Amino acid sequence: MVSCAGSSNGEAASVESKESASVKDAKHQEREQDKKAMLEQMFVNFQNAIRMNVDADTLLAMMTDTSEYWIDSLELHARTYTEENLDTCQFYEVYAILLYRLYEREHLFVSPDDKMVYLLLSKSGMVNRLTNLKLGPMEVKNDRGSIGLASSPKVPIMIFEWDDSAWKLNLPQTLPLITKGIESIAVKKNWSSKKLALYWLDKEYHLTYSRLDDSLYQPIY
Repeated sequence: MVSCAGSSNGEAASVESKESASVKDAKHQEREQDKKAMLEQMFVNFQNAIRMNVDADTLLAMMTDTSEYWIDSLELHARTYTEENLDTCQFYEVYAILLYRLYEREHLFVSPDDKMVYLLLSKSGMVNRLTNLKLGPMEVKNDRGSIGLASSPKVPIMIFEWDDSAWKLNLPQTLPLITKGIESIAVKKNWSSKKLALYWLDKEYHLTYSRLDDSLYQPIY
């Protein structure tokens, strides 16, 4: 049957289908651009929050639920893990644990609460120090966002997740990307994560603090 426009119903349906696919693709691209703009703004807000030393609750609101749980668990491990327990941890976890113990020993924490949040996310914290580099553009694919270094923008060093209506930083996925370059030292020298963490602490703090040794392998409580 020929329609009044001179084309068959089948041809009309095909054209309509192509137009529908084109419209859907355009809407998808528009959503991706909107989400990218939101991610860029979220990252600016995150950097400003760190520089301003805002409270822990504000910083945690920018993290995924998984990140908050991981931070709480890591603080517990920093207080209780034995040298043997440390062998079950990744390098970035061991480093954070030993740094936490150094801060405790030297009385560097500014508050008795949210110590691991401060250690990781404050102005002088791990994330800010390790990402104080020239960064590339944001990348967004569906509900996952990332950013890499300007020198290699397609290689992510920070991972973000879309949480209903906002972007959140996934910290346990981000830290191993940030420390990947450091970990290559352990591979070359055949070192354990513990030894590498102690080496890196000594490299950063040997002019400031003494006893950067295996005493930090021992739990606080």
